[in-house]
Amino acid sequence: MFATTIQRVAYWRDWPPERQRGALYLLTTLIALIFFFLWFWLHAWTVRTEEQSRLALERHARVLEMVQEIRGTERKHDRPQATMPVLIAARQVSRDIGLEDKLTSVRPALQATGRDGVQLYYEQLNLPDLLALLEALSRDAGLRTSTLTFNRRMDNPSLADLQLVLFR
Repeated sequence: MFATTIQRVAYWRDWPPERQRGALYLLTTLIALIFFFLWFWLHAWTVRTEEQSRLALERHARVLEMVQEIRGTERKHDRPQATMPVLIAARQVSRDIGLEDKLTSVRPALQATGRDGVQLYYEQLNLPDLLALLEALSRDAGLRTSTLTFNRRMDNPSLADLQLVLFR
């Protein structure tokens, strides 16, 4: 039964040998062309992807230079919070970036090294607010973080409560 199925499928066995040889050459050529075009397409796709990656890296390098220049000019401006007492500077930074309403507690704190510090407690901060706060405290007021406690809110997991102790 299996042999008859193969004979039905292999209809070219009835062809003359020259025609079988020609069909074999044609099949071999078609397979070779398919592999060649597949390789060519993959090679072109790889080259195009590498070129896009190179262009993206060049664009990133140009933008990075501009960002560093802009940040450098921002840092050159007078930072009045850097000369204020730690407690006042922390409140001023919170006010400047619009997080005064989320600031629920401000207490003076004395560090183990004897430095003056401040303990702040914020409620319902999202990630952009948190990043803006930490960057502004460091950049504008020159404050460093001694302790940071980050608790996710049960009522809204995308928000968090933050308790941090800062010093200069």
